[in-house]
This record gives sequence, structure tokens and C-alpha cells, in this order.
Amino acid sequence: MNFLISGVYLFIFILILVFIFSAGLLIPIIGKRNIVIVGILGFVMGVVGGGFLITPIYQDLPYIAGDIHSFIDPNNEILKVSASSKGDLNQSLETIKNMKGFKSLKETGFKLITNSFSTDRKKFTENYLSQKNYSSYEVDTSGVITVFTNKELNLNEMNNLSTWLDYTGAVKTQSSFIYFDVNVNGHDVVENTNNFSKGTIIVESATGPVQNTINFVKSIMFDDKYVLLITGLIGLFVALIGSFWDNITYFIRKIRRRL
Repeated sequence: MNFLISGVYLFIFILILVFIFSAGLLIPIIGKRNIVIVGILGFVMGVVGGGFLITPIYQDLPYIAGDIHSFIDPNNEILKVSASSKGDLNQSLETIKNMKGFKSLKETGFKLITNSFSTDRKKFTENYLSQKNYSSYEVDTSGVITVFTNKELNLNEMNNLSTWLDYTGAVKTQSSFIYFDVNVNGHDVVENTNNFSKGTIIVESATGPVQNTINFVKSIMFDDKYVLLITGLIGLFVALIGSFWDNITYFIRKIRRRL
């Protein structure tokens, strides 16, 4: 959600509050015994408006904070990207290089998705990988093998491992992915993450100052249900202000006369 849409949502919520206030102003006409009804109306409309208009803005606050941080301090961020090795990998590389704010990339590893295998096969595979001088690796019996190499030509490394798994244990590779670290401008992180959330190229995570800001804001946010409670109470408060508006204005005028 961009700033324009957020502004429109906020404006509509303010219009709802104006309507609630106007309903409160009718109390002198419809009678004070209807204050409870007006209060309930204000609370319910506040909750509904909060649910449809304020909650989406609230959920976007971490990314709004990230955008603000990126414009104030436009440092680079690292996107952790996976690209399917099936199809034209060169085309995938070109697509990555055409990411908005692209600076550079480097291969960091690969992942194989295979049929499940036994614990003995897992240990056998880990022993094989330990001899390869990889940075790190993880083997799961469900059929997920992740290897970080921090060097180029991971496609060859991956194909060799796939062939070895098939030859030594009839473990078939079902799909495979190459991992990249992609250096981009900080203010393009959110857009790239949204644009590459599915398909053959996926941004799996991001690291850097902007992402740290996003994670921090997420960590201090409370549950959405409290947003509904707060907006409901705001609606109730506005309804009561409208209901007692004559008394409030009279009290203010009285104070002014004394001054």
C-alpha cells in the first residue's frame, strides 16, 4: 500500500468520525435517553472503520518506516534470492540484474528438493558434503538439501551432487534452486520483495539497515485486535463529544468570560 492509498483510507476514516460526531449533535433533538444508542453507534462504526481502513495502514507501518529510513539513509541492502535452475538460468540472471536499484550479485549456494530418504542416507550425504569444503550445509530426510558454498559455478556443484545422489542411492532430484546475494539500493527493497514473491525467482529475505528498521517496528507492534479496540473507543469518544457539545461550548464560553 502506497502513501496515497493510505491517505485516502485515513481521510475516509475521518469522514466516519465526522458522521459519528454529527450523530452526537442530534442528541438535543432526539433526547438524552438516546446517548447510549449514539455511543454504541460510535463504537461499532469506529471498529468497522478501524477494521477496513486503519488496520491495513497499521499492518503497513513497518514498510512505511523502512521506506522513510531508506530515503533518509540510502544504504545498500542484501536480498537473499533463489532462482530455479530449470529453464534458462541465464535469463533468470538477466531478470535479477534488471531488478530496481540493482548493484551487484554473487552466487552463494544451492538447494535440491528430492524424494524423502532414510536417516542412514542423510548421514551418508552429510559425510560426502563434509569433504567438499563448503561453508555450510543442511540435509533433511524430507528431501531438502541446502548447501552454501560462497563461490561461483554452483550449477556444476549442484548437478554433481544430484548425479551422486541418484547414482549412490536412487535419490531423485525433483527441483533445484541457485542462491544469490543481490546488492540493491535500500529504498528498492520493499518493491523488489513484492515483485519477486513467487515464480522462478523469489526474494526469500533481506538484510541491512532498512530491513533492521522493518524488523524492529514489527517487534514492537501489538495485535490487530487492539487496533479495533482503539478505533472503537475513538468512535465512542467522538460520539460523546458530539452529544455533549453544547455543554462543552457553554463551559468554554464561561471560562473565556471570566478571563
